[in-house]
Amino acid sequence: MIDKRFIEKLFVVFLLGIFLQCRSQELQETMIPKIDNKFEKFDVKKFNDISVRGYFRLDKGDHIFIQDFQSPGYRELEYVKSSYFKIAKFFYESGGVEKKGLLFNEGSPIGIWYYFDGSGKLTKEENTDEGYRFTPEKIVKYCEKNKIELPKGYHESGFYTRVRKDVLNGKKVWIIEYLIPDGDIQKVVLDGQSGAELERKMVPFVSS
Repeated sequence: MIDKRFIEKLFVVFLLGIFLQCRSQELQETMIPKIDNKFEKFDVKKFNDISVRGYFRLDKGDHIFIQDFQSPGYRELEYVKSSYFKIAKFFYESGGVEKKGLLFNEGSPIGIWYYFDGSGKLTKEENTDEGYRFTPEKIVKYCEKNKIELPKGYHESGFYTRVRKDVLNGKKVWIIEYLIPDGDIQKVVLDGQSGAELERKMVPFVSS
């Protein structure tokens, strides 16, 4: 006779497998780049040799790297052709990494951000998604469901859908801004916990 507890354990393992598979598919669909907490060094000399007016772009097929001078220090952005997200790294003037993490291609930080001191020691890990039960992956699915086009990879110029975090009346929210057919911008505010729509309004598009 089959033990009831054994069947229950098998059922739990089965459900866990389904959850992990769905989670893996969800991450694969949004193609969230990987980033670690290891110390990195920016090649200041090489950048100074190859950059033009403090700017350099490197195209590696599916990955595009943008390096520029920040006052003070340096920055590197890595865009992935199939991803809605990019890797951002900021460096001290000495070349050592100051902080790094992920952002929406046009928008706010997501996930864990890592901070380092001038000696290269990891000093802080910040979960930028804290208080946002409605995750970045769910934002992607919301946009897909509502036919809001999110930018993938690198784009030269123009207005592309922006996704950013904010606080409204003491509540953490997502703000999505995207172009609509009449040329204006549709602004949608979603609850950071539930994803419920709190506000929807049109904003005149002003070219910068």
